[in-house]
Amino acid sequence: MEEKGMTRLSLLCSLAGLAIIYVAAASSRPRITAIASLDNNFVGLDVMISGQVVEIKESRDNHLFLKLQDSSKGIVSVPIFARTRAELEQIELLDILEVKGEVTLYQGELEVVPEDATDVRVIHTAPIGISGLTSENAGSPVKVLGTVGEREIVGGGNIIFTLQEDGSKLPVFVSSWIVDGGIPEIHVGDTLQASGWLQIYNGELELKVASASNLQNVEAA
Repeated sequence: MEEKGMTRLSLLCSLAGLAIIYVAAASSRPRITAIASLDNNFVGLDVMISGQVVEIKESRDNHLFLKLQDSSKGIVSVPIFARTRAELEQIELLDILEVKGEVTLYQGELEVVPEDATDVRVIHTAPIGISGLTSENAGSPVKVLGTVGEREIVGGGNIIFTLQEDGSKLPVFVSSWIVDGGIPEIHVGDTLQASGWLQIYNGELELKVASASNLQNVEAA
């Protein structure tokens, strides 16, 4: 009986220890700050935010400039500088990012600036098929996946990739300045993942890419 009592006591102590560890870990985890709540009072403070990438641009110096939006409908800028970007996996439009950084004010706009790659967590969202897209989706950001059926150079070096899937087609417009900066090698027959904003051009639905990082050759032919 005494041995059983000691066993129970040992088990209870173990469970209590695990509970203490769990509570400590939960309390040490940074609390997510709603983006809409950020204002000038946060300047100089470190925060943790989580949001979806709704805008993505890159500079010739390989810096990445993002805008994140969360469920509070707030939007904030997040610059990912080249040194930090080099240590991260590729960030795409509509991915979910968790960012820890200092709130700064740049040209009158609030930013959350991560110190290094350990302050950024990337959660990729899955692409959708093009067959379900309609003109009602115009004006929205999307990430799509399809087979390159055509590759055409138009205007002053712009490229249009025509994606195909289940009999549906979607032109993907890549402007010349993005092409000049360097894009992945993409040929007819390759599987292309592209993200950007849907627009109506000449009466047809078209995806406009804003950055080379929004193009990914998933599988070459």
